Order: sequence, then structure tokens, then C-alpha cells
Amino acid sequence: MIMISETDLTDLIDASPAIGVSFYLPTQTHGRETRQNPIMLKNLLSQARTQLDARDAGPDAEALLAPVVSLIEDHDFWQHQDHGLALFVSEAGLQSLKLPMPVPDLAIVGSGFHIAPLLPLFEPDANFVILTMTADAAQVWRANRFKMTPASVAGLPASLESLDEEPDYEGNLQSHGYGRPNTGGRDMAKTQVYGDSPEEWRKGRLVEYTRRTGRALATHLARDPLRVVVVADAEIGGQILKDEALAPLIAGFAEINPAALDDAALHAAACAVIQPVHDKAKDAALAHLDAMIGRADGGSCTDPEKLIDAARDGRIDQLFLSEAALIDADSDASSRDMRDRAAKLALRNGGIVWSVAQERLPEGRTMGATLRY
Repeated sequence: MIMISETDLTDLIDASPAIGVSFYLPTQTHGRETRQNPIMLKNLLSQARTQLDARDAGPDAEALLAPVVSLIEDHDFWQHQDHGLALFVSEAGLQSLKLPMPVPDLAIVGSGFHIAPLLPLFEPDANFVILTMTADAAQVWRANRFKMTPASVAGLPASLESLDEEPDYEGNLQSHGYGRPNTGGRDMAKTQVYGDSPEEWRKGRLVEYTRRTGRALATHLARDPLRVVVVADAEIGGQILKDEALAPLIAGFAEINPAALDDAALHAAACAVIQPVHDKAKDAALAHLDAMIGRADGGSCTDPEKLIDAARDGRIDQLFLSEAALIDADSDASSRDMRDRAAKLALRNGGIVWSVAQERLPEGRTMGATLRY
């Protein structure tokens, strides 16, 4: 079982089982409360069986659901949960994904899988990277507004001091003039041999440290260009912000020593930087929708049927879905399926999907979109 990624979402969108069953449930993570998890799944299985019976799935229904049924008695499975769980089952098998946030308990049977509850996790800047830097350590975390997890980045310097241990470090320093191999006694400072002042040498090492860090992280993010929040003191942060390789990805800077923060405080500090970036982008997108609706020039659409056609044709630039409707387990099945289909088609064709407050959409509508043409 893994954390959900953009690749997982793409696979779910592209999957086209004749019958797919999607389960969502909030999960307890500690103590006796974890006993509630399999009980909730039992209830959802009953709902899925009812929907499968309506489709005349017959004896095949039990065979289809068997991998999910087997989880009910899997004690170890329930001991390693996050705040939400998504299960997707079809003739091809079962996919299980931990979710960082609670979701409504939901069982949906349809052609394909139901993705709507996942959409808030994939809005612009919903996922980002945290880079923490001190002289003693450089670390990278993948994060969203719910949690962060450590990330491994090839070539990332472990610390400022670690540069002295790398075989090519001294050679690189020779070209910069702020540090060179010491040809004097073992304890003689390089600055004493070559005349560099201690402060010049220190700054030179710092520049090299941030340069290597920026290059390693930019290379790591080349295929998945997430925005970066830098958490560091003023001196180190100022250097990394100027790094040519990483600068285009940097969303903001929290000027604080990360060594003084525990994980919760670090995550909160990074979220305080990225959240306004996310909110600004959403507000701008909504303002554009309002302007298009106001002009009534064909640059927007709120009619569900026309929206589906536009999404299928790749004409949707940005799609807006009511966040209340996304998590409403009792909403009309036809409307729910239409929202889900619109999101899948928009994402498949390079559109952006936002979940927004119901009051930000025209009255009586749960969808709206700005169009490319």
C-alpha cells in the first residue's frame, strides 16, 4: 500500500474496467479506534453489493469483491493507515492507497473508477517540496497541506562540511580561488597558505554548498516540477534563492533556522508560505471565470452536458467543481458521475481542476469551466 501520487491518479483516470468499484473511508490510526475501520468497510461492501445487484452482476459480484473482503480480517493492514483510505477493485485486481486526509465513506460502482474525492490533492501547488538548509544539514521533504514525508535526492550535499570529503571538491574550488588544496602542514589553514581571508573562504564554501544543493534538487524535479519552499536562515536562504537552476521553482522563503523546528512546526511554516500562492492562483482563476460568464462570449460554460462535450474535445482550460458536491455521498448518482467524468476528461487533456465553495459557482450549478476556445 502506497501514498497516492500523480501517476496513481493518471492510472485511475485511464483505467476503463467495465465494472469498477471505488471505496473511500476515513480511517483511525491509533489504538482501539482502529477497530472501527473494518466495520466501516463491511458497511461499504454491503452498499457495493446492492449497486452490483442493480447491475445484475450475479455471482461475479462476490468474486469481484473478494480482495476487499479479505482485508476485513487483515489486522496488520489496519494498523498501518493514514487519515483516509481509497480502494479500487476490478477484474484486474485491487489497488489500495493511503490518503493524507479524511474522506467521506463512499462506495461507488460504475464503468471506471470514481476519483472526485481525490481532486483537492492535485490542484496547482497542492503538492510541493520543502528544502531545509543549515550548515549542518540539507534535507528535502515532499509535502501537501496535510503532511510531509522525507525525500531522497541524488547528489544533495549532506552538509557544508561534507563538501570537503568529496573527491572533486578541491578541484572545483581551485577554479574559484576561494579554497585550494593545503600543501602546508596538516593543521595549517588553506587561507594561511594561499592568502584568502577566512571570511572569503567561508563565503566561498557557502556559495558552493548552495549551488550544489540547488543543482541536485532542480535535477530531481526536472520530470515533476513541484514548487519549492525554502526554510533556512537569512544567509543560506539568500544564497539558495539566487541559484539559477532552482530559482524558477521557488515559491517562497521562510526565514527561520529549521534546526529549531520540530516536524509539525516545520510543516506549518512551509504551509504558511505555499498556501497564499495556492489561494492567489485559485482566486485569479475564479475571477477569470466570473469575467467570462459576465461577458457571455462563449469563453465559459456551466451547462453539464456542454461541459462534458468541451472536456472530451480538450477545450477546457480550468474546471471548477463544488467542493461540497465532491464529498456528498447522497448526491444524485447521475450528477455525481457527470462531475467525475468531466474531471477525468479535463485532466486527461491537460486542464486544471479546482474544488471551490458552492457559492462561488452560479446558482444551481455544481460545475463551471473556462474554455481554451
